[in-house]
Amino acid sequence: MIVQSFWSKPFLSDSIDPNSRFKGGWLNEKYFYFSMTLSCLKFKEFYGEVNLYTDTNGETILKDKLGIPYTNYINCFDSLDNINEKLWAYPKIHTYSVQQKPFIHADTDVFIWEKLPEDLVSSSLFCQNIEENFPIYGEALNEILTLFEWVPTELINSLYKHKTVLAYNAGIIGGTDLDFFKKLYSRSDEFINKNKLLFDKIDVGIFNMIYEQQLGFAIAEKKGVQPKSMFQNVDSNFTTLVNFHLASFHSKYIHAIGFAKKSIYACEQIEALLMYEFPEEYERIKNNGIKHNLWESFYEISPKRKDFLFSVFNYVRTNSLDQIASIKFKLNKTAKIIENDTLNKVEYISPQTLGPEILELEDWDNILLYFEEAISVKELCAELLLDSDIQVKYSKDALTDVLLSFVFDKCLLHEIILPEFISN
Repeated sequence: MIVQSFWSKPFLSDSIDPNSRFKGGWLNEKYFYFSMTLSCLKFKEFYGEVNLYTDTNGETILKDKLGIPYTNYINCFDSLDNINEKLWAYPKIHTYSVQQKPFIHADTDVFIWEKLPEDLVSSSLFCQNIEENFPIYGEALNEILTLFEWVPTELINSLYKHKTVLAYNAGIIGGTDLDFFKKLYSRSDEFINKNKLLFDKIDVGIFNMIYEQQLGFAIAEKKGVQPKSMFQNVDSNFTTLVNFHLASFHSKYIHAIGFAKKSIYACEQIEALLMYEFPEEYERIKNNGIKHNLWESFYEISPKRKDFLFSVFNYVRTNSLDQIASIKFKLNKTAKIIENDTLNKVEYISPQTLGPEILELEDWDNILLYFEEAISVKELCAELLLDSDIQVKYSKDALTDVLLSFVFDKCLLHEIILPEFISN
């Protein structure tokens, strides 16, 4: 069973705090709604039913005004109105705790292009990935350990045992151990209530990750349960999980976590994917949002940009990875290499702003110099592997993956290079 959750209080509470959930943390409200719709529809595509836990405001906006097609809306968060709006993870934990059978909870910024592995979702406890010593926990955790009057023993014992921060990421979370989620809710509630008078002295936004993800890991460890993770070796920037330019053909799971919500590239791709995969639902949500004034005017995908994106979407969905790696790409005629003794640059026209942009060619970006002539990922990979330093660092398959990501980033997001099936 797939469940998602939306608490309207932080969404509607104006804040400049980067760790708040005003507008859901997005550039513009419309991207929150498009993200939620795309996430709902992608999970429905593979699992049939998706239920949303929310409050009266959420039901009014999402169901009555927009018509986001959840299977069921469960209105149960009105009782949380006395909770500090900065505690945006609290309703999620509440949602976990009320489940009566094994479940999958997915954040509304998670998108899938295949079912989650069965051995993952059938385990007692699973998560997106394990986080070890991620920097974002550090300062807030030090404040909490210094200032709070009470900290759960599970958290203290885990820190003492490992001498580092261990947590899970709950982009997706669930399992068969329902007692674990009830314990997490009760301990989090106690953690919050015993220290709520001290919230003005800490970063409450980061505290959400501590009581949901770090405490959750510690409670699981005390129970002798190792959370099963979908992904291994995820870095603190979640680089491999925000590859919208590889969605569907290479990356089957995308999580628009953190900074991605503020990226026009990620936001544009979410809207374009919804527009491409679910055109009727996209038009309905967009028209209803405009009708009810649910967002201010913002960037719109032009017809020309839409045609370009859809051409690439069509190609990657109808060809194998081997064929995709064989297609040649060439520098866009509107882009210009500016060679310099100290630092090469590329001047190009941004497809989002339609204005000139300059990209300084540092590190991997210097590979753009190869695209002054048409070249494929396969050909480029073979040429780069002639370099002994590259040979030491990368296998052929690993380098192919890196180059695919690079090429489709520069093509799909920036139009600096174009594939041969699109007229240059």
